[in-house]
Amino acid sequence: MATYITVVDVDTILGTSWTTPDKKDRAVMQANAYLTSFNLSGVDMDAIPEEVKQAGAELAKCAADGVLYQQQSSGSLEAKTVKAGSVTTSKTFGAIDSSSTKAQAEGIQFALALLNPWLRSSFGFDVCR
Repeated sequence: MATYITVVDVDTILGTSWTTPDKKDRAVMQANAYLTSFNLSGVDMDAIPEEVKQAGAELAKCAADGVLYQQQSSGSLEAKTVKAGSVTTSKTFGAIDSSSTKAQAEGIQFALALLNPWLRSSFGFDVCR
């Protein structure tokens, strides 16, 4: 796991009261794991850009608040009915759109916006000539 942010960085960016001292190390570790999962392209690990540090701080705050890895448990109830001749069948189920950015906390959305220049599209590839 790469280290993009430290507790000292988050304390500097958000102030020391962003969470209780007992949660800080774990929250920063979770933020670094989250950032590492993106395989950020072009980030100089010897001089982490301020935007990446800010994003890491936002993610650490979300982790401390318990929303960084929170599972979405609400959605919409949907029902489908199919009729073929005299036979009718219906199915009722809950649908959750977990891919929607609306399903993510505000701090996570802000962090992703900050990271946009370093995020690679999963559909893109490099072409060398």
